[in-house]
Amino acid sequence: MKRIGYLLFASLFFFSCNQEKLKIKGEIEGLADGSLLIKLKTNKEFDEKCIDTLLVENSEFEFSSEAIKPPVRFTAWVNDSCEFDIYIGNYGSFDVVGKLDDLKQIHVNTDDLASEYYAYCNRLDSIYIEPIQAKLEWVKQKNIIVERGGKLTQEDEFRMFDYNKDIKKAQSRRRMAILKTVRANPTSYVMMAVIQKEYQAFNTRHKAEMIKIFRKRFSDTALFWQMGD
Repeated sequence: MKRIGYLLFASLFFFSCNQEKLKIKGEIEGLADGSLLIKLKTNKEFDEKCIDTLLVENSEFEFSSEAIKPPVRFTAWVNDSCEFDIYIGNYGSFDVVGKLDDLKQIHVNTDDLASEYYAYCNRLDSIYIEPIQAKLEWVKQKNIIVERGGKLTQEDEFRMFDYNKDIKKAQSRRRMAILKTVRANPTSYVMMAVIQKEYQAFNTRHKAEMIKIFRKRFSDTALFWQMGD
């Protein structure tokens, strides 16, 4: 399934004991009229944690809650080939604007943490992903051929082996860079959001380490609903 994802950030917790409220007003150019599901990002089936169904009109939607204590992460589900993540870090009203076909240019107005989050993720991509982007695309296309019953030439098989080795190495270096940043910044809302996005890519030992680190600052709900196995 092709997944379109983008990250809209503000910061992270759960279950409010007061009447403070968070509100999101979205305007995403290219978002078709219809229903938009808001779900909590978990490792379970999404419909088990679907918390609201929104109406999209003229590419606009609104969501609000008094029961959810930020910071927390939601996923807005459009259809099987399009969903995007929303990070909210504080109570208040936030305007989410952007284009569905240009997901790196999404903005959460009045949120400085969003800029910090995007800067960190873009820096990771520029260092570890962009240098192997051509190899990723080549491997993807060859895998499609194999899935459709085709066969690779011997030359392509050797190249596939080398490319996969390079890709795994880059991905491993990227994970270790994230982990080192978490260790150096254990109270960072930005890094908590990064880990929420990247959590399943880490091994069991590193998962346990990060939960231990973040438990000192963030609620169990945020950890185990959104990071737990």
